Amino acid sequence: MSPVKHARGTFLLEALVAIVIFSLALLGLAAAITGALRQAGAAQWRGEAVDAGASTLARMSVEDPATLAARYDAVAEGDGYRMLFSRALRLPGVSASSNRPKVAIVDDADYRRILVTLFWQLPGDARIHHTHVGTVLPAP
Repeated sequence: MSPVKHARGTFLLEALVAIVIFSLALLGLAAAITGALRQAGAAQWRGEAVDAGASTLARMSVEDPATLAARYDAVAEGDGYRMLFSRALRLPGVSASSNRPKVAIVDDADYRRILVTLFWQLPGDARIHHTHVGTVLPAP
């Protein structure tokens, strides 16, 4: 058998192997881009939640300390809580019946600790995401 007849299918085999390797590289690149887009979306919602929590804490720091607990009570839906809830409604999966924000106010002898927790849930995602934003204020 001559070397020319023996090498006839080699080029096609090498081309096929190159196409397979290139296709696998493209699949890996597509998976990396998908993951990056997912993380960018998660960062956007986390940033929105932190912004809502931080603006609530800033508002609380200049309000009357004696009325703070009543204004941010989730059960009685005080004015401050309603403002926080209206901001939280921008997050996915937040509604009147699910993923409502929480405000915890704990008074000690020397200071008042405030923790705002916001929740969100992406469509098709079983996991509920959350973020906490807190501060310490002087005792009322």
